[in-house]
Amino acid sequence: MNNFEEITKNPETLGAFLRGLPVIEAPWDEAFQRKYCAGCGKVSCDDGSPCPYEDKRNNPLWWLSQESEGTQRA
Repeated sequence: MNNFEEITKNPETLGAFLRGLPVIEAPWDEAFQRKYCAGCGKVSCDDGSPCPYEDKRNNPLWWLSQESEGTQRA
């Protein structure tokens, strides 16, 4: 099995691999912000209280389960 096959054997493995990459902004961050931050009632994310959508924040596995933008336009 090569590295590609190993990290793409299932969504969970790919999500864990992507989450481990040291990136400042990733596609899943932008999608999260569009879907959840825009309509969130919190005034600031830095107020010390937890994000109501923490399970999806910084979560490539959540992003991988979303419909692709290309599919949404079709």
